[in-house]
Amino acid sequence: MTKKDCVFYTMLFIANEDITKNVSENGSVGIKEYINCCKLLFYSLKKYGFKLVVLSNLPEFITRIAPELSVEKVDFTINIPNGIKFYAAHHKIDVFKYLSVSGADYSILIDNDVVCINDIPENFEAILHNELPIYYDITDQVYPAYGRNKIINDKEKLMKCPSVGNWAGGELIGGTRSFFGEIYNSCMAYLPCYVDNISQLFHNGDEMLTSCAIEKYLLQGHLVFNFGSIGGIARHWSVKTLHKSKPFAALKDCFLLHLPADKKYLASHSLNNCDTFLKNYSTYLKRKSILNGVTTIKRIIKKIMGK
Repeated sequence: MTKKDCVFYTMLFIANEDITKNVSENGSVGIKEYINCCKLLFYSLKKYGFKLVVLSNLPEFITRIAPELSVEKVDFTINIPNGIKFYAAHHKIDVFKYLSVSGADYSILIDNDVVCINDIPENFEAILHNELPIYYDITDQVYPAYGRNKIINDKEKLMKCPSVGNWAGGELIGGTRSFFGEIYNSCMAYLPCYVDNISQLFHNGDEMLTSCAIEKYLLQGHLVFNFGSIGGIARHWSVKTLHKSKPFAALKDCFLLHLPADKKYLASHSLNNCDTFLKNYSTYLKRKSILNGVTTIKRIIKKIMGK
C-alpha cells in the first residue's frame, strides 16, 4: 500500500436547523463557515497531493456552495438524545461504518477545522506499507483538565473491565476498511451503556466511544500507531487551557494542524492559497494574545473598582 491508496475524509453533518444558520450567531460558527473550513482543508491537502472527500447527509447543499468539493452521502442512523453536547460529532460513528464498506484502501478521517501545513512525514510510508491504523493520543492533554481517575472510571463504566485510561483525540483516525469495521462494532456495543450514563460522564461525544474502542483493539493485541508522535498531527489552542501546551513555534513542522478554537479564522482565510497560511496565522496569534491581555487587564481593573 502506498500514498496513492490513501484518501482523506471529513464529516459535515447538517441538522435541518443548521441550514438557516449560514452565518455566525452569538459567537457560534455558521454552516457556510464550516463549508469554508472544508475548502481550506481541501486546498491544503491538494497542495501535497492528497484527495479530500466530504461526507454529509446533505451533499447537494454543500456542492451548491462549494462545487470544487467532492462530497459523498452518508445515511446517519445512530440514535442519540437530542440536545446532547457535541450532538453532530456523535455521527462520526456512522462514518466509521461507511468507511468500513465504501472507504478507500486506507482512509483517514479528520475534522474540518484542520489544515495541512507540510508534506506527510516519511515515517508514514512504513505505516502504509504495513497497513497500520493510526490515531492521535491526547491523554497528556486531558488528564490535567479532568483528572486521571475520572477518565479511567468513566471508560470502565463502558468497557466493563480495567482501563489503562488512554484518550483518543477525535480529530484523526485512520486505517483499512477492516479496522474501521472493528472500531464501529465496538462503538455500537458501548453505545447503550454510554447513553444510559450520559449525564455522569465527563465527556459527551465520539471521543468517549472511540477511546474505548481503540483501547479494546489494543488489548486484543493489535497495534494502533499514535500519529502525533511522528509529527503527523498536532492540536493547538489559541485560548487558555488547563494543560501545559507546546508553543506554536514547536508545531510548525507537523503535517496536520488542528485549530479547534479558530474555526472562524480558518473559514475566513484565503481558500485557494495556502502558501502564506503559517505566516498569517502567526500574526493572528500575536494579535489575539494582545487582545486577550487587554481583556484580562480590564477585568482586573473592573474587579478592583468593585464593578
